Parts: sequence; structure tokens; C-alpha cells
Amino acid sequence: MNLVTRCCIFATKNNPMKKLIKYSFLLVFISIFLNGCSILKGKDKEEGTIIKKKKNQTVNIKERMEQRDDPGIFGLGTKPSGGTTYEFATSNVLWRASLQSLQDVPIASANYSGGILISDWVDSNGTGTSYKIQVNFKSNELAVTSLDVKTFLKKCTANYSSCKLSNGSAKTNVEIKNRILNIARNLKIEDEKKKKNKK
Repeated sequence: MNLVTRCCIFATKNNPMKKLIKYSFLLVFISIFLNGCSILKGKDKEEGTIIKKKKNQTVNIKERMEQRDDPGIFGLGTKPSGGTTYEFATSNVLWRASLQSLQDVPIASANYSGGILISDWVDSNGTGTSYKIQVNFKSNELAVTSLDVKTFLKKCTANYSSCKLSNGSAKTNVEIKNRILNIARNLKIEDEKKKKNKK
């Protein structure tokens, strides 16, 4: 190996200029890359394809109900031809009658569009036996077949360490159902009288 070759090898190994050239190429590459991203961002702005942060929007319940395909048990969300009149809970006599007949028990769940009303567990006499009432609405017609009533019993030991669940009697279910229907009939008569008086 001649002297010139040795000098070149030594110069390239220990030359600080080589490191400087490497770093300057790296800096140029990074600046081009970053500048290229900003150019693309500018194009997106011009073309209107900027992705904006999603804002929390308030839900318009009336619009959602109008757009629903499934009308629910009482016809909520359906679009009758020629108008947008909906049957709300305040105008449904069966719903109002059910709430009125269960006014002495706390309500755990009331879903008008789903057509279900469930009371909380009630221990009326403090013996450890409590009951729950569930009313399922099948339609908004004032008829015996429009609703089902189920009752459930929960018998617990004195210290409430263990409880046994069972279905309530069919007689109790029929009594509650008849009471709801009677109240609904009276409410319908009152509503019709009010309509006549308005005319």
C-alpha cells in the first residue's frame, strides 16, 4: 500500500468534515420532509379536505324520532301521511292509567317507546316478602289484549341473607290489569268530554 493511499484512508477515518457533511445532508433531508408535509397540508386546505376535530353536538330527540325506522310499541317515530302528529305518553290513556294505578309504588324503569313499566321491589308489611309489578304494553288501543301484567315475589329470611324469587299469582295479575283498564276507560271518557267542551 503506497503512501498516498494510506493518507487518504487516514483522512477519511479521522476527518471531522465527513461527519459535518453527513449531518448537513441529514438536516437538509429532514427540512425537505417537513416542508413537504406543510405543502400537502396547504393543498388539503385549498381542496377543502381538512379533517376537523369532532365537536360534541346536542342530540335533537325529535329529529331522531322522525328518522327512526322502528316506530316502537306506541308508534313513536312513525311519519303519518300529511302530518307529524305523534302519540306522546300524556295522550296515551293506557300509559297514564298504569302510572296512576301504580302511584303508590316506586317506579324502577319506565320506557314509553319500548312499552314497558317496572316497579321497584316493595315490602308493604315488613315481613321480608316484597313484590314487583311489570306492565308490558302491546298496543295503544284500549283493549284487554293491549297489555300484560306480571308480578314477582321475593321472600327473604329475617336477616335478608338469602332470598327466593317466584312469580306472583295469576289472580293478582288480573286484578291489577283490570284496575288499569278501568282507570283507562275513565280517563278516555274525561278526555272526550274535554274535547267536546273545547268545541
